[in-house]
Amino acid sequence: WGNSVNVCMDTTSVPRWDEERRIAGGGRYVTVLSFGDAALDQARSLVSSFEGRRVDWIRLPEEWGDTAAQILERQASAARVGWRLALVGPEAAVLAARSAAVTAGLLDDEILPLPVDSAARTVYCAHCHSTHVADVAVGQSSTCPTCASGLVVHHHVSRLHAAYLGFAADTEERR
Repeated sequence: WGNSVNVCMDTTSVPRWDEERRIAGGGRYVTVLSFGDAALDQARSLVSSFEGRRVDWIRLPEEWGDTAAQILERQASAARVGWRLALVGPEAAVLAARSAAVTAGLLDDEILPLPVDSAARTVYCAHCHSTHVADVAVGQSSTCPTCASGLVVHHHVSRLHAAYLGFAADTEERR
C-alpha cells in the first residue's frame, strides 16, 4: 500500500463538507456550537447570517467531550419544530457532535457542519475497536495507542462512530 492510496472520492464516505454546507429553510431557532478559538470568527459570521431567527451561540472547548455532549443533549431535548443546529470547529469535534445530534433524532437537513481547518482526525482501529485522535491525512499511517497496530487511515468515515477507519497496513500479507 505504501503511504498513499488512490481512490475515487465519489465512492468514499469521506465528508464532502462543501456539499454539506446547507441547512434546511424554515428554521426559526438556531443553536450554534463552536469548538475552540479557531472557530470563533467563522461562528461569529454565521451567527450574524441568521438574521430574523432566534440564535443561541454556545462556545465550547476545542475537543468533543462530556461537557459538549451534555450541552448538545440538553439543547436537542428542548428542541421544537423549526430548530436547526450549526457545528463549527475542528473536524473531529464536528463529526462527533453531528453523530450525537443524529443519535438524538436530528435529520441531516437540520444540521449544518462547518469544520475549520484541522489536521486532527479521529481514527477507529478495526483491530481493537478503540478510537484515537491523530494528526494524519487520509491514506497515511498512524499507530493505535491501545494495541500498537500500525494503521492506514482509510477513505471511509463512520458518521455513527465519528471516525475514519484505520486498518493494519499489512492486513493482506497476514493471510
